[in-house]
Amino acid sequence: MSTEPPADIELSDGEASAVRETALAFAAALPPDRQLPYRSLAAAASEGIISADQIDDLERVCALALETGKARQIGKAEAEQFLAALYRRTPGGQALQTEVADVNKALRQLNGRELESVRLTWQMPGRYGLSITVKGIDLVLAIDPAGVHVQTLQAG
Repeated sequence: MSTEPPADIELSDGEASAVRETALAFAAALPPDRQLPYRSLAAAASEGIISADQIDDLERVCALALETGKARQIGKAEAEQFLAALYRRTPGGQALQTEVADVNKALRQLNGRELESVRLTWQMPGRYGLSITVKGIDLVLAIDPAGVHVQTLQAG
């Protein structure tokens, strides 16, 4: 994972509109003393560029709007698509893409092998483990609010 600071993000007109509407809705749901960062994000979106120091707020707004379904409620499916594409361009979205690629790399090791067992477990609400055993390989995926990642991969 890169340790470089995030760069400014330029927005298309559709992205700008989706961010502006979502950030304003997010701000309106907060107490007045916590609204400023999100009102500033909406203003930046109106200008078409999100500065590097606003990326964390952008990620938070996008992630919450997408996870809760608010993006679709606020701006219909088009806004949801804009926010999802925009989130993929942020450091947090890029980290999730890397995580998914790592999981898919582990899953490819199972291709063509005879499935012996699959089991889903939960440690607590929102935290699960998916165990997959195929001939010669045991894979455990951790699934939690942060994403999906390989917990263990054993061959033998």
